[in-house]
Amino acid sequence: MPQMAPSLWMIIYLLMCFMLFLLMNNLFFFFSKNMSFKKSLKKNIKKSFMWL
Repeated sequence: MPQMAPSLWMIIYLLMCFMLFLLMNNLFFFFSKNMSFKKSLKKNIKKSFMWL
């Protein structure tokens, strides 16, 4: 792995976290159209565990 500045790694890490946050929000809004709040929340928790 090439040497890079720690600040650059921090920027990359923050961008990845931000994109994951946006994707989880999109999934949440997609499921909340058809289901109630609690059911969609449970569905999102199951989906997030599937990726682990």
